[in-house]
Amino acid sequence: MLNNLSDSIKWIESQIKFKPKEDLSRMQAAYKMLEIHFAGVKKIHVAGTNGKGSTCAYLTSIYKLSDEKVGTFQSPYILKFNERIMIDGKYISDEDLLTYINWMKDFNETFKKSYGEHLSFFEMLTLIAFKYFYDQQVKVMIMEVGIGGLLDATNIIDYDLSLITNIGFDHMKQLGNTLESIASNKLGIVKKGGHLITTVDPSLHDYFKKYLDEVGATYEFITDYPKLKYVFPITYDYEDVEIELGLRGTFQVPNSVLAIHAIKYIEHEVPNKAIQVAFKHTRLPGRFSKIFPHVYADGAHNLPAMRALVDYLKAENKTVRILFSALGDKDISGMLNILEEVSDRIILVEFPDPRFESLRPYLKPGMAYNDDPIHAFKQIEKERMYSDLTVITGSLHFVSYMIKAVKDNFIEELEYQEMARNVKGYENESWE
Repeated sequence: MLNNLSDSIKWIESQIKFKPKEDLSRMQAAYKMLEIHFAGVKKIHVAGTNGKGSTCAYLTSIYKLSDEKVGTFQSPYILKFNERIMIDGKYISDEDLLTYINWMKDFNETFKKSYGEHLSFFEMLTLIAFKYFYDQQVKVMIMEVGIGGLLDATNIIDYDLSLITNIGFDHMKQLGNTLESIASNKLGIVKKGGHLITTVDPSLHDYFKKYLDEVGATYEFITDYPKLKYVFPITYDYEDVEIELGLRGTFQVPNSVLAIHAIKYIEHEVPNKAIQVAFKHTRLPGRFSKIFPHVYADGAHNLPAMRALVDYLKAENKTVRILFSALGDKDISGMLNILEEVSDRIILVEFPDPRFESLRPYLKPGMAYNDDPIHAFKQIEKERMYSDLTVITGSLHFVSYMIKAVKDNFIEELEYQEMARNVKGYENESWE
């Protein structure tokens, strides 16, 4: 029996993250033992290289305005473990999370006696979400894929709608080194008789069509996007309403449009006014989120995400200083090459994570290196007068660490500095 939430989270996070598998038989056996079902529940499955979390957030925001209870499962978390499992946009409570992790600890032992092996971390987390949503009697369930799709733990039930945001190079060790192999894995979420809506690049449409026709699924490709009225905040016209996005970045346009098509497919009739209100109030930590008026954090951790971030910063014509860190399995050199297009200063930073590997081999002239993330932030703040913005990026794990560190160590100091700048008229209010 785990007596407090901290110990319970440490326990589940200490389990094997992912176990080798050729099929979903282990997860299917575990799900069968739960003796639950989701007949009558509207189920949406979301895959893709980037934009999954944002798309889930838009859909959740729309359903929050309805009378239908919605459960959302997403990963990873940025500030709090509870972010992974939500009801009507509210994180699972500490008390419920402790209860369900304890339940899973016992279930995992029972499962081993029956099946012969324990479950992995992500399998357990997915089963907790399924059980919690069943117990809470949700009417809508939005499930974000962890990695890939075909063999992802979330892929053991049939969904009413599958969404794929985009296809790019990430997690190649698990998914393959070509866009086609990555696409094939993500397409694995689509089953016979299912329906897919996707914003994938047109260059992959023929590949998608062949796969989906063979599976026996219907599909819709989104290729037309509304013209932007404003970049900050992102604003565009959709039919009879003006849509303003609460999430920043031009890369949010396809995510939001995908969510609109998805909700219209599931619900058929949704007032555009509801979409307008929902999208304006959509928030998601670590997606170009503001820590302070001049400090932003974005979890871009692969080449497509970094390209989208830099293109957005270019569009706003801001001078930018970058605090960067990434995990060793990423294309660090490629991400830094993209960041150099927009930044006038990059500091490479170490941070505490078991998968972190030194970034010193990537250090170039003009860049700096700091093995202390707290000191690095102090350093970049001293140079604040030379740039409009400070952007923390390169990894969701790094962003999570830095958001907490900034709030714990610097908020009072930043508030004082910002007050002084406002008096001097330095702050650009459009970035508030």
